[in-house]
Amino acid sequence: MIYFHLVVYSTIFASFLHVVGMNVPLRNSFILRVSSQCDFCGKKLEVGQMIPILSFILQGGKSACCHKPMNKTYIAVELMSPFFVCLLYALYGFTATFYLYITIYSLLLILFVSDVLYLCIPDGILLSYFIIFAILYLYQNPSTFLSHLYQLIIGLFLFLLLYLIVRNGFGFGDIKLLILLCFLLSFKEVVVVFIIAVFSGLLVITLVSLFNRKLRTQKIPFVPFILIGFIFNACTGDLFWNLIL
Repeated sequence: MIYFHLVVYSTIFASFLHVVGMNVPLRNSFILRVSSQCDFCGKKLEVGQMIPILSFILQGGKSACCHKPMNKTYIAVELMSPFFVCLLYALYGFTATFYLYITIYSLLLILFVSDVLYLCIPDGILLSYFIIFAILYLYQNPSTFLSHLYQLIIGLFLFLLLYLIVRNGFGFGDIKLLILLCFLLSFKEVVVVFIIAVFSGLLVITLVSLFNRKLRTQKIPFVPFILIGFIFNACTGDLFWNLIL
């Protein structure tokens, strides 16, 4: 029964985070809306048109009112989230680690949407999560806060240096996100996330370029690969870290 609740609530929450990721880069006010609207024509949506996953499938991936193709990111986040949340629960139960990873996942999910749709990583989102975690770490233990702050400083130096060396390989928004992750996670976890993100990104880009040469000159969002690296790290724990040492 617990998994049923996890699937339902995680899918609904993922759908909300998708809305956040779509609207924040455009500076659209969505929190104060009385009702949800169509992304294209602005028409008020009925309850049956807003059921996560099911509505997308029944409507053939198109908006119910103007029949325009909906962003595939909708179904991606709504399918991915319940699997990840249930897997986290199976691994960690309702522990501090579970809630830590869920909170960071919510950050990456928002940025996944904004990066895929707009190639944008909003500074306001990064700052909000930094403040939330700073308060939590200070409340938990001042020494914990200082430890994560030291990691942030080290990450700031290393990733800025990386950006200067490989300027065309990463966007500055990606660098800021990686620096923030140095504050949110342990440093070795960030190393694992980064390694998996780079290798998965190179693999996908190489495979796609073989079939479509035009994509070689296009900018490709990096947050999806950071998200892959984070999910990999959360699900494997210290296993990968121990293998590479």
